[in-house]
Amino acid sequence: MQKERCWGIAWPAIAALMLFGWAVMLGSVAAGRSESSAQSQSKSQNSSVEKTQTKVVLLGTGTPRPYPDKSGPATAIVVGERGYLVDFGPGVVRRATAAAEKGTPQLESTNLKIAFLTHLHSDHTAGYPDLILTPWVMGRSELDVYGPEGLEEMTKHVLEAWRRDIEIRTTGLEQRHALVVRAHDVKPGVVYQDERVKVTAFRVPHGQWPEAFGYRFDTPGKSIVISGDTSPSEEIVAHCQPCDVLIHEVYSPESVLSMPNYKTYRAKYHTSTSELAEIANRTKPGILVIYHTAGRGPHGPIPDDQLLREIEKTYHGKVVIGHDLEVY
Repeated sequence: MQKERCWGIAWPAIAALMLFGWAVMLGSVAAGRSESSAQSQSKSQNSSVEKTQTKVVLLGTGTPRPYPDKSGPATAIVVGERGYLVDFGPGVVRRATAAAEKGTPQLESTNLKIAFLTHLHSDHTAGYPDLILTPWVMGRSELDVYGPEGLEEMTKHVLEAWRRDIEIRTTGLEQRHALVVRAHDVKPGVVYQDERVKVTAFRVPHGQWPEAFGYRFDTPGKSIVISGDTSPSEEIVAHCQPCDVLIHEVYSPESVLSMPNYKTYRAKYHTSTSELAEIANRTKPGILVIYHTAGRGPHGPIPDDQLLREIEKTYHGKVVIGHDLEVY
């Protein structure tokens, strides 16, 4: 009887222990599934962020003056796996390749498929044959370029100038596929849109040029405004309210040029440091990035810190002098 009584007391305890064990195991499985689901969701979110992450790569920050450390004006907006080019000054393809090697593979030459032009000045377009031909020779299939009136005509003449090269490469032993370049003369407004970006062109005043554009890029991560070459512009102000990044040209009032009436020229074609400070105070961008800096004084190049001091006299937001291959 004693033994039976003992078993009678033990079975409920054993059953309770077994139930507790099952509960722990099921809880562990559920927790594991929950953790796995959370990890999967986190990976999916990270993948989604990577697909839409936006960065600005300065490929060329120079002017017509051929400084060896400053290629001609060219800026890349990289959104996820795709790169968009603004302007194509001298050295553009090699600078893009350098950026690819430094960690932005979206700018490999064969990925340069969509470009926008601010205006037809030579320092912004001298790299156009390079942009058309070099990536094609490397295997790119097509190129679309958007810009002011005259771009289509320029494209036609570039293709004609290199007609013999194109013929030999397509009909000769290289057997390259047809060279496809679609140039689009556009008007102000939304000129391009895909699942990653909306690009809006707006007119800016640039001396005697009948059409010069700035551009606004809206992506899932950032709003970016690029001035192109311009004197102070209300359009810049209107399109950067608000904007995360304002990329703007500038000159120092102390800079000089070897031309008659260069001060009149400067005022009609470009924006001084004090004028840019006023624009920045009105727009308050997340960051002001200076490029295309015309700052050569009577005794040589005007230092970056002087340009910054001139701007920061009246503007106290975040401002940097951009250099080739910097990323923002």
